Amino acid sequence: MVYQSSAQKAEDNQSSGIMLITVGAIGLIADVFFLVKNPLDMPMFNKYLTCGVMGALFVLFFVMGILAVRSYKIFKGKAAEEDTVLEKIKAWSEAELTSDYIDTHMYDDDEEYEQLTDKESLFFKRSEFIKKEIMKKYVNVSEELVDSFIDNYYDKLYGDEN
Repeated sequence: MVYQSSAQKAEDNQSSGIMLITVGAIGLIADVFFLVKNPLDMPMFNKYLTCGVMGALFVLFFVMGILAVRSYKIFKGKAAEEDTVLEKIKAWSEAELTSDYIDTHMYDDDEEYEQLTDKESLFFKRSEFIKKEIMKKYVNVSEELVDSFIDNYYDKLYGDEN
């Protein structure tokens, strides 16, 4: 599964909420119009049944839209926290995890020293080392957030090698 930041989730919930509220409100207005005017000349029972079912559906849309907007506010707060943590990780990584430091210390935990030459093995070894160092420094950060950060940070450090 691909990591989705809280800011992206907030944006998705906001657009979904606005759309659901709009469709629900327009649908309820149209439903009341059909109930009062009966433009299709439906028999009385069919009119009430149809308008009742459609009204329930549009009320459901409206309520789900309100819940999505509420979720937007929650994710917006989480996005601010996430951005703060990412800024701290970025500042620490730029100061501590330079490409020279990573290349000299990524073999420290290996029992048998093995010099890697192919790009894929180097990528995985370096990424593993960066993740280990970040998780050691920032214990309560989610792994998905760290993995997403590492992808961008690795490209910044070693982008010219690829």
